Amino acid sequence: MNHRNASTLLLAAALLPGCAAYKIEPPAGFAVVHEHGWETRMKAQDNVGLSVRRFDNVKGGTLAFWGADLVKKLGNRGYVLKAQSAVKTGNGQVGTRFDFDYQAYDTEIPKFYTVVLVVTDKYKVVLQVAGGREHVGEYAPRVPEMLDALKVRGCKVGSKICGGPQPPPQSTPAPAASAVATDTPAAVAPAVTPAVATPKP
Repeated sequence: MNHRNASTLLLAAALLPGCAAYKIEPPAGFAVVHEHGWETRMKAQDNVGLSVRRFDNVKGGTLAFWGADLVKKLGNRGYVLKAQSAVKTGNGQVGTRFDFDYQAYDTEIPKFYTVVLVVTDKYKVVLQVAGGREHVGEYAPRVPEMLDALKVRGCKVGSKICGGPQPPPQSTPAPAASAVATDTPAAVAPAVTPAVATPKP
């Protein structure tokens, strides 16, 4: 390899991280178990999972649109929305946090599921945290820490998508007495724990 080619490859490698849709460092107590350009999965020792995944956005796709779509899909699958709030990533990108309860369809074990949706001109980036409901008191307060570690890119100059309006207050149907989630959030993002699959926005 000549000096010119080597320099070109080094320059390309230096530029790649800046082109990524997101970047996240593992929060304390989490280890990366799977990583691609479009997905990062992490796991804590108590089987609570953390994942980040990106999807391409489309024309007309706003935070308000995709947030309402996400809650509707999960509500139809037995997830119960407990809270909704505006949040920001470590680099100041605006998103919405949704906190759900659900029961796994295969075991009927109570679970918690928190999803943060960030929408830019180019991407939808989803951060997910999920695990047994007995751990919600420990991990729900740590979501701001996880968001501080997340950097999201993809905004155009003068963007009307980035920093756009929050979704209006959302709700899910009241659960039936014996309702369990018919599947895991497969419409938003990837599996965050071995037992939690994912939703696509």
